[in-house]
Order: sequence, then structure tokens, then C-alpha cells
Amino acid sequence: MNDFDPEDLERITARAEEMLARVEELRSEIDVAVGHGAAADGQVRVTVAASGRLTEVELAPRAMRMDSRRLAEAMLRAAQEAQDDVARKVEAVMAGTLGGDLPDEHFSDLLESYEASMEEQLRALEERQRDAR
Repeated sequence: MNDFDPEDLERITARAEEMLARVEELRSEIDVAVGHGAAADGQVRVTVAASGRLTEVELAPRAMRMDSRRLAEAMLRAAQEAQDDVARKVEAVMAGTLGGDLPDEHFSDLLESYEASMEEQLRALEERQRDAR
């Protein structure tokens, strides 16, 4: 019995290309996402990348008058605000690209899921090709 339909391959290929394009779009938008945070009445400002890595720290001259403990707390608070800000932006990009609210998961989880789905579809296609021979 021949269950293989050449149109299946076309549909799988088209879906894979569509998903890959969406993943690349996500990567591009996430790569440029940054978050901003401020503390101590704006005397401490922090910028972070989507990875959470600090990319900029600005201290106003008045911030240097704070004692070390207060300055450290302000820097930590500004960094946390910036991380929260970039997380919101990344979530908005993912929800907008994928068309809905996403659970609080990392982009790598999405990519792993995509890769697993594609492997499963390719295995099914290979089985159909073997059965067709």
C-alpha cells in the first residue's frame, strides 16, 4: 500500500520554511532588544541586552556622593528594572510574531520545540518513503 503523497513533502517543506522564517524574525528582533532601568531619582541608569548582559551603566555626578551601600543598591535596582523591561519587550516580540500570549519560557525552549517537531516530521516522511518503495 502506497500512503506517500508527494504533496505531503511540499506541505512539510513549506511549513518548515515558514517556521524557520519566523524563528529568524524572532532572533533578529530579540537581538536588538534592550531594556532600561533607573534608580535613585534617575541618578543611576542601566541598559541591558536581551541576554540580560549589562551594556551600559550611567552614574550622574550626584550618585558619587552616595555611600557605597546605597549606590550598590541603586545599581542593583536599576539593573533589575532594565532586565524586567527587556523581558517584557522580548515577550511582546514573541507574542506578536507567534500570534498569541506565550508562557514564560525562553527562546531556546521555542527553538528546541521547533527542532523536535521538524525531526518528528522528517522521520514520518522517511517512513512513508520507505513504505512506498
